[in-house]
Amino acid sequence: MLYGSRITRQGQTTIPKDLREKYGLQEGDEVTYIDLGDQIILLPRPRDPIEALKRILVDMEKTVAEIKVEALEAALRDASKDRGEGGC
Repeated sequence: MLYGSRITRQGQTTIPKDLREKYGLQEGDEVTYIDLGDQIILLPRPRDPIEALKRILVDMEKTVAEIKVEALEAALRDASKDRGEGGC
């Protein structure tokens, strides 16, 4: 979805209502701007950074666990292929 807004003389802009609702942004919430050189990214800052970090760590742990499972499955496939080729 593409949204636009104007910048006021004071350098302010309005985040469209649909986006505020989608991301749960309320008056007084803070955002972070990331300058990519030719683009600007706006990210909502979490109200509770500790909880946000916990969620990130849980997601990372799931990812690490998934990688371990995939590596184990690949190793088992390779081992069974090796056994199959050696037995013929």
